[in-house]
Amino acid sequence: MARVSAADPLALVYDLAIVGLGPVGAALAALAGGRGLRTLVVERETAPYSLPRAAHLDGEALRILAGIGVRPEGRDLDGFDLVDRQGRLLLRGRPRERPPGGFPAGRLIHQPSVETALRDVLRATPAVTVRLGTEVQTVTSGPAGITLSGPALSARARLAVGCDGAASRVRQSVGIGVEGGRFEQRWLVVDVRLTRDVPLPSRLLQIADPARPTTFVPFADPRRRWEFRLREDETAEAMTRPEAVHALLAPHVPPEAVDVERAAVYTFHDLVATRWRRGRVLLAGDAAHQMPPFLGQGLGAGLRDADALAPLLARVLREGAPLGVLDGYPAVRQRHVAGVIRQAVRLGRLATLPAGAAAVRDAVLRAAHRVRPLHRALLDVRG
Repeated sequence: MARVSAADPLALVYDLAIVGLGPVGAALAALAGGRGLRTLVVERETAPYSLPRAAHLDGEALRILAGIGVRPEGRDLDGFDLVDRQGRLLLRGRPRERPPGGFPAGRLIHQPSVETALRDVLRATPAVTVRLGTEVQTVTSGPAGITLSGPALSARARLAVGCDGAASRVRQSVGIGVEGGRFEQRWLVVDVRLTRDVPLPSRLLQIADPARPTTFVPFADPRRRWEFRLREDETAEAMTRPEAVHALLAPHVPPEAVDVERAAVYTFHDLVATRWRRGRVLLAGDAAHQMPPFLGQGLGAGLRDADALAPLLARVLREGAPLGVLDGYPAVRQRHVAGVIRQAVRLGRLATLPAGAAAVRDAVLRAAHRVRPLHRALLDVRG
């Protein structure tokens, strides 16, 4: 991987330009470069974000990364538990099928470590060139290729993929909108490091407390995460103050037993690009779809995008197939993403019901434990 300074001219016309060097952009660059495609990756930041964001990868996502040469470490999981406010089990979500190849059903990972490993792969991939600290402002498409332009950038490629996140400049530049918005909730995400041994659950929990819906994520030691749904009257400024964070943590862990690494408010929602391809420009990852995190499938969906798209790009760019071949990418991926979003929204609504509806939910789910087919049908976790 070549580190090209912002002042260097880029007269070369690349096969592929990727905007965004998050895990999806890096995975796509590795898959494309491994197929011999001359690939330019442009990233606004100069280093990976140092704190974890995505928490979970399923077996299929782990298989994709392993094929690239990245094997994330972490805590293996086989699903999650939906529990009531007293911690009593309401529903156990498990994958219907085990992934092939000996991969676990799921693994809680440390995203910065995954991104570092992916960048190490790119450094060993001669076909890939990376420009860090470089902003893309516009993407212009012509009959023979595309041009990326920015304050210190003018680069050309035959095809481009926007992997530049939820606020994708690429998506906006080519006039693609988003649709959805059936689900929208604000949550406070708190990442901590344990400073001493404390008894905590080993399974991922959705705590369906009507007063404060909560998610617990048991990363590998010493990291843990709690996510708390915020009320409409609770501001991000107030709820990220140390005293507010410690008050939320106190029912779950002694505040003196943790160091808080991060407390940030996110809006969980469901949005999908109205189209995933416009001419020579495509979208992948959060630029194409955003989903509530309740099933832990956001990053995995993006890695599936990269895995599905890379061979089609090679067919067009190396084998001379027509551009229409690229329509096979949204044809495959949109259906899967729509299904995952439906399930994530379903679980999110189930876990965040108000008190009256929550009492009915709890009674129904406890009764369903006695009818196994009904219990399985209530929530089937599919990758």
